[in-house]
Amino acid sequence: MYFIQLLSVLISMKVGHIRSSRLLQHSQHGHYEDDYIKTEPTHLIETIQRRYDKRVRPFAESNRPVIVHMTIVLGILTEVRENQQVASFVISHVQKWRDPKLAWNPADHSGLTQVVMPRSLVWVPKLFIYNSMDTKDMLTDDRYDVRIQHTGHVKVNSPQFVSTLCRINIDLFPFDTQFCAIALASPLLSVEEMDVNATQPPVDSYFSGNAEWQVMNVTVKQMKFMEEGEYRAEVHYILHLNRRPTYYITVIVVPTFLISALSILGIFSPGSNDGPRNEKVSLGLGSLLAMTVLLDIVAGAMPKSDAIPLLGYYIMLVILLCAIGVAVSMAMLSMSRSCIQTSKMPPPHYYRLLFLNVCRVVKQNSGLNGVAMNEKPTAITPRFPDLIAIYNQLIEVARAQRTYRERIEKQKWQHRVEIEWNKIFARIDFFFLFLFEMFNVLILVLFLRCAFLPVPPLPENFSI
Repeated sequence: MYFIQLLSVLISMKVGHIRSSRLLQHSQHGHYEDDYIKTEPTHLIETIQRRYDKRVRPFAESNRPVIVHMTIVLGILTEVRENQQVASFVISHVQKWRDPKLAWNPADHSGLTQVVMPRSLVWVPKLFIYNSMDTKDMLTDDRYDVRIQHTGHVKVNSPQFVSTLCRINIDLFPFDTQFCAIALASPLLSVEEMDVNATQPPVDSYFSGNAEWQVMNVTVKQMKFMEEGEYRAEVHYILHLNRRPTYYITVIVVPTFLISALSILGIFSPGSNDGPRNEKVSLGLGSLLAMTVLLDIVAGAMPKSDAIPLLGYYIMLVILLCAIGVAVSMAMLSMSRSCIQTSKMPPPHYYRLLFLNVCRVVKQNSGLNGVAMNEKPTAITPRFPDLIAIYNQLIEVARAQRTYRERIEKQKWQHRVEIEWNKIFARIDFFFLFLFEMFNVLILVLFLRCAFLPVPPLPENFSI
């Protein structure tokens, strides 16, 4: 029992000794921890804020302008609404400037050369996107930071979602290239207070389009504008957008070409010798209706403008070609009927002109043994008067036979005439079929030629 009490006393003394040793160590090294805390970024930020006023721009005391270096490092196209002439982007642009009031000596702060602090604690350039329909910051105000160097140089990266006005030029649609600008300007400060040095995007920048458009290039332009007698800074981020035409070629161009080719083939394909051409005209009119529907689809996707897109010209030329084909087919229908009704064979030079063998069929005179139908037979008095009635009936039978034979020969002749004229018009059909199909292919080639044109550069007189 005594041994247990003695052991408890020794343990208590040992614990007390350890506690007193720790307290002594804390009291001896406390000033080192205080020095360490003072070198933290928090202490540096507090030191800067005690002598800094974010309401005053840099170099305001010396009446010198603050130079803002800026460029765009990220641009992602989300959509282009041609009807409304609006383009939407996700962008991120970098701004750099020097504020001497934010400088410090690294030796006084344990060698710290830079610090990251909230953007709301420092002065930042005020630029607005004046051609924007909608602008949204990707981060809230309390999540934006700036990086400050000990020399006073400040860097801020501002990601935004922007919907800007974009003037659409549809002359070469669907092989068009558009130039959409994001225009930033100073709302109040003149160039004597704040000037801008805009540079081209760095090599490691990222720019991307969407399913219909690809971003070919980005140009940064710097300019000045005058307002109330003073110049103010303005910067344009111009994105070069090139349309991917695959959708319009597969959905509109290819069906239009196939419909027109089949329509021309149906209009001018030689039919049977005695077959009418009315079905061909109906086929051509149906094809015109189908291409009119495709033209309406193109018109619905384009902005309301006085310019006609290239695709619209292509469809209208194809419609015009098919309309001319229908007109030619109707004219040939009328001509073939009138030629057949003349009951005359085609002239020999028609055959030679169309590289056909000349038909040498000669029309035979109708009648029986050279006796005309209206010629009266020689009066013969029969020996037996009772046979007069039988004789007269035989004469009538002979006249009826001659009439029937003449009608049969006339029908054969008319059928032969129709066959020969159909040969002539069939060869003409082949000629027009080849001619119109060649025109159809030529129109397509001229249209697709624009797909291989080089991407145009930014016009020198480009304006928003």
